[in-house]
Amino acid sequence: AKKANLPQYVMKEVRGTVYDAGSRQPLSGVRVQALGDKRYTAMTDEKGEYTVSVPEHVTALYVATEGYNAVQVGLRGTKAPDAYVYSTHFKPLYADGVKLLNTAEATFDTPSAISMESELDNQLNAAVRTVNRGGLPAQGALMLVNGLNSLNTNAQPLVVVDGVIWDMQYDRASIHDGFFNNIFNLIDPEDIENVEVLRNGLALYGAEGANGVIRITTKRGHSMATRINIRAWGGYELAPATMDVMNAAQYRNYLTEFLGTTKYAQQNDLGSRLTIPFLNEDPNYLYYKQYHNDTDWQSDLYKESFTQNYRVGVQGGDDVAMYNLSLGYAQADATAKQNDFNRLNIRFNTDVNLWKGFTASIDMGYVRNAYNLRDNGWAEKYESSTISSPNVLGLVQSPFLSKYGYYTGDDGKLHLSSVYAGKYVDDSNYPFDYASAYGTNTALANPYWILKNGDGANKNRQEVTQFNLNVMPKWEINKHLNITNRFAYQLNRTNEKYFMPASGTPSK
Repeated sequence: AKKANLPQYVMKEVRGTVYDAGSRQPLSGVRVQALGDKRYTAMTDEKGEYTVSVPEHVTALYVATEGYNAVQVGLRGTKAPDAYVYSTHFKPLYADGVKLLNTAEATFDTPSAISMESELDNQLNAAVRTVNRGGLPAQGALMLVNGLNSLNTNAQPLVVVDGVIWDMQYDRASIHDGFFNNIFNLIDPEDIENVEVLRNGLALYGAEGANGVIRITTKRGHSMATRINIRAWGGYELAPATMDVMNAAQYRNYLTEFLGTTKYAQQNDLGSRLTIPFLNEDPNYLYYKQYHNDTDWQSDLYKESFTQNYRVGVQGGDDVAMYNLSLGYAQADATAKQNDFNRLNIRFNTDVNLWKGFTASIDMGYVRNAYNLRDNGWAEKYESSTISSPNVLGLVQSPFLSKYGYYTGDDGKLHLSSVYAGKYVDDSNYPFDYASAYGTNTALANPYWILKNGDGANKNRQEVTQFNLNVMPKWEINKHLNITNRFAYQLNRTNEKYFMPASGTPSK
């Protein structure tokens, strides 16, 4: 074999030992080399010891082996300090060289998430600060790279996917309370090869990158051998624990004391149990059944949920073109009833050698996702609307009220109505209106009425469709000079529909 012609430098022999950081035992078969230069390399023996000959000007070694994160070891003289390597279960900190940019990277091998935010949070630790927006599937998170540095303008990072800046729609409001349009859920996490986070992208992206940049690279073909990868997995989530609230007796006492402090007490006789029917304890009283219950409104608002995710990926090619094709489908139910998410995505990435020195990368993708929704959480204000979120109503609705409608029979007693039998009503259907105690209309809707009657075709849905075409030609004039450009077309269509049944819910 012909011996490699290495530059003639003054050499030095460096000795050291490599250990497993967990067990503190020496490791054999570890590669030790000059940092950034594989020409000067040695391996550790069964005692974990090595001797490597490197040029006199080398000041650091690079230590790497399979299953462990690589480390850099600084040199001072010919005796290197002991090197301790950690398992790849931990986030890597070092590379074979010095990075010019302050970046953090994450790779997506076999992610189990529907949307990528949780994977970023797990892998990048403090490099990206994520705050979950809610419990809906693929609802996403508020993401901050450099912290919350402004109260008036957007502080979230710029997002670049395969070289194309994405509009993340940070300033788009939803017509459903508590819902955010998460653009990240348009990407199947298993289509992602790696994510790079730049803390400051001013030099590359101008003012848009001042809050940091998240650069996403999707998978491409790397092997001429055809590879088919099929993924099918599911997840099961238990119904969440409910919050402790007042029962009927406790709330009756609380409401009685509260009404006594309002102008209602001045205009009406609080001592009259006929004036306030929920205080009348006579079982023969006409409205006794309506106002003497112990309803746990939270009990039927949540359920166990199941998530399923399927993907087929094909990778291959030849010396003319390499490709990566993927088809995926995800369906995720939320633990809050009448809320779910589904996604269908297709992506095709190819790299073509058109002629010598001229190549083109062509990416095409289509994705459609859809939510079935209800209002979720507290709204910003209620001056012009009533509370319409079932999970909030489950906490504040009166526990002594019945879920169902009644009618007065010939016997002068209340019976479940033939019209409303098994159907839900709200406070506006009750003889006693609490609004008169407050001076404004504060009637509360029945959350079960909203869940049941807010459903149907094209009701309470949000759908996003995206088509993108990304072409990057590259002309390599010589090994030192190349010319490249990028042509991208992206079509985003967002359709959101809101419906609140007029019957059975208060108007304001």
